[in-house]
Amino acid sequence: MKIKNIELNGEAKRSNIKARGRLRFSLICLFFGFFLILLKVTHVSILHNTKVSGIKFYQTHNIMNHKRADIVDRNGELLATTLPFYDLCANPKLIKNENKKILAKSIAMVLYNESEEKIYKKLNNINRSFVYLKRLISPKEWNAIVRLEEPGIFRLKRYSRHYPHQKLASHIIGGVNIDNQGIIGIEKNFDKILKDKNFINNNGQIQLSIDIRIQKILDDHLSRTIKKHDASGGAGIILNIKQSEILAMTSLPQFNPNEIHKISKENGFNKPTLGVYELGSIFKSLTVAMALDKNIVSENTIYNATKPLKEGKYIIHDYKPQKRPLKVSECILYSSNICFAQIGKDLGEKNIKEYSTKMKLFYKAEIEIPEVGKPLFPSIWRKTNLMTFSYGHGIAISPLQFVNAFSSIINGGSFRYATLIKGKYLNYNNNNDKVISERTSHKVKKLLREVVSNKEGSGNKAEVPGYFVAGKTGTAIKNKYHRYEKNKNLTSFVGFFPSYNPEFLIFIMVDEPKPIKETNNYVTGGWVAAPTVKKIISEMAPKLGIIPKEKFKENLQKHVSLKNN
Repeated sequence: MKIKNIELNGEAKRSNIKARGRLRFSLICLFFGFFLILLKVTHVSILHNTKVSGIKFYQTHNIMNHKRADIVDRNGELLATTLPFYDLCANPKLIKNENKKILAKSIAMVLYNESEEKIYKKLNNINRSFVYLKRLISPKEWNAIVRLEEPGIFRLKRYSRHYPHQKLASHIIGGVNIDNQGIIGIEKNFDKILKDKNFINNNGQIQLSIDIRIQKILDDHLSRTIKKHDASGGAGIILNIKQSEILAMTSLPQFNPNEIHKISKENGFNKPTLGVYELGSIFKSLTVAMALDKNIVSENTIYNATKPLKEGKYIIHDYKPQKRPLKVSECILYSSNICFAQIGKDLGEKNIKEYSTKMKLFYKAEIEIPEVGKPLFPSIWRKTNLMTFSYGHGIAISPLQFVNAFSSIINGGSFRYATLIKGKYLNYNNNNDKVISERTSHKVKKLLREVVSNKEGSGNKAEVPGYFVAGKTGTAIKNKYHRYEKNKNLTSFVGFFPSYNPEFLIFIMVDEPKPIKETNNYVTGGWVAAPTVKKIISEMAPKLGIIPKEKFKENLQKHVSLKNN
């Protein structure tokens, strides 16, 4: 069957033409709409991919995206943690050139302390797809940036270190740089562990030996002493003698690790571990321990202190000359340089080197932070070196080195490095590291108790009733560029309590204290450092639950009385 073409005429033909036109128009519109949608999807995809590209670059090349494990004190108090923050970033390739100057001006008005010129330079860097506009932006700043409606600007989450106690223990904890890498202190020494993902995922943390409460007490009292005497700085260490754990350690001036970019050479310097000093008369405690242990002297051995001692071109004086022969027990009580110079000479080079080696005075201290100073001592030991060594001149060591050595002569005679890690020596036996005998250690403790308890002792201002404080004062003329400056002193005091069974050691050093009326213009260890130790013990002992002996007896009697009733 044949189908014939039907030809439309008139009105039907015109209607057909109109229908076809509408169909074509609809198809064109539909196609154009589809094209616009496709264009938009492509644009969004490109924008997203470019932004993702920038984010991937950030994540790959910026270690700040990694969390760090917490650092806590001995009681679990948080010292350093990681918190989420946001950085403001841009992709210059996505921002139209004609908008960049206006945009830079708008951003500068939002961001604190960021110049328009600096921002424009970053936005105009078309060779880069990722730039930082500002590290650490606030929610308020971000909300203002969002209102600018520029898709080429975005924020990225990162993790940053936060130190809730700010300056407290800053030289111990240390800090991180902008890339969240440890650069000083514990943060640097344990950097790999603190960044280890497995360690973090298992809730690992570094627990230090310090007690932040005791740290604050040390900081407060040392700061007051420095301010009172207009001193240039100071250092302090508090040690748990039984465990060899550092409860507090400070170096003043300090820095705030939350603002690590503001750290200076002066406030970043760690005096207790990195600084080495001629510490003066506190060294006499080590000298007398050596001489007693070698049976070169006894407590009753007499030395002539009737007049200054001349050795070659040098003349050795006493600060408060007694102008009479003195027993060894009196030599340390009055801190006689004349007596100790003779003891040093009697000890001789061989014995001094033997004991100094046992006490690790010739070696850098071992501690869990990288800032450690190297000691300075004579290459050739002449007679004068032996004499000056005995009262702490001619050899420069760090306060930490001294604390390690001093602890060994009062703890029964064994050497052990002080630690910043809680429980490090829990199952450690150090009986093989003997420095002196227990008998000698007992004698030294008795002599040093007399320095504080006797009204004529140089350290009597450190006495705290009921705590049986013992110790030794130190006043050293500062040596700068191989010249001694008579008007610049380094004053110190090392104390411990109770003297009959030492538990805690406190070392205080004050750098260049100025004379004041309250101390009768004296700037010695007995007048400056010893009273500071007294204040520290008076406040820290109750915090640690240690009551004075008199109150203990009182409470015991009350308890017995109640029991009997």
